[in-house]
Amino acid sequence: MSTLRTSTPNAADSGIFSAVEARPRPGREVELAELERTLRAAIVSTLAEAAGPITIASAQRGDQYSATVLGGPVESSAIGAVGAHLRGQLDAGCRHLVIDLSRVGRSDARLIALLRRVEARMAARGGVLELTGLTPRVLHDMDDDPLERVFALYRAAFERARPPELSWATVRCPGGLDEVAEPHTAARHRAIIDTGA
Repeated sequence: MSTLRTSTPNAADSGIFSAVEARPRPGREVELAELERTLRAAIVSTLAEAAGPITIASAQRGDQYSATVLGGPVESSAIGAVGAHLRGQLDAGCRHLVIDLSRVGRSDARLIALLRRVEARMAARGGVLELTGLTPRVLHDMDDDPLERVFALYRAAFERARPPELSWATVRCPGGLDEVAEPHTAARHRAIIDTGA
């Protein structure tokens, strides 16, 4: 799929860095079910691993779908390990990569930069990167550009109130956006400047 850049994203865009259809088209239900099974397998692997401050688990189905679950603090010391793991996924020929961030405790700007590089590599060969499990903590750590896109997609999903779009919103942002200040607002700038916020 090609990357689509628009100034006002709509609910049909389900990716954070790239455009993916939110409403299943005929035949897409099978692909979505396969992705869900792959993601569940990766989550089970993460729960089984208890060693180390960060956990990285993946499950792959054929050469098409891969799901990666990150857990624990993804800070500067762990970015190298995460980058190496994601490079391995790309080198294995994955064309649709889903990364679950719901178990990430702390992160820094390097994680977002890494995800942008992965998305660029995926887009260059017609692949797709999707982020899921965007908790308020992860959303707060995002820079304004992808966070603004998340707000636009989430708001559009709830305004239209169509089940597939609501499913997108609840899977991608399970905690909602109540605890996250919207980009380009005074609250967002206060939260960034005030370390106690």
